[in-house]
Amino acid sequence: MGTKNTKHSAEFKQDAVSYYHSSGKSMKAAAADLKISASSLNN
Repeated sequence: MGTKNTKHSAEFKQDAVSYYHSSGKSMKAAAADLKISASSLNN
């Protein structure tokens, strides 16, 4: 199975990181809420 490369805007990335930091959730849980991979959130 291939991988899907999705380019997110700089604003989305900033909002995703802010959500992760303010949510108190694990990176995996916050990424699941945003429907992205944890590695995307980590980059």
